[in-house]
Amino acid sequence: MKVTSIQTLLATWGGLLLLLALTTASAYVHLGLGNLLLNLGIAAIKVALIAAIFMHLVRSSVTVRLAASAALFFLFILAFLFFGDWLTRPSNPAPWRAPPSDAR
Repeated sequence: MKVTSIQTLLATWGGLLLLLALTTASAYVHLGLGNLLLNLGIAAIKVALIAAIFMHLVRSSVTVRLAASAALFFLFILAFLFFGDWLTRPSNPAPWRAPPSDAR
């Protein structure tokens, strides 16, 4: 198995820190839905860097890549089921809850 060089690991770490700074900076810029999309894109890049470099998925066997793909697939299934449940719930409060008080 080929060992990853220190320069590659440090460059990846630096890239992750840069992406972290970009994520933090995006919290101070109001883009509406663009903030969500931008941060999800940055998170996807971070995941790809970690999987490729630190987890060595690029040079791993087919079995290991298949296991990582299966885990990602089941994560998408769980997210799909969660959002399907969340989007179909009623938005009105439960009848046994007291209405919000107007505290002054």
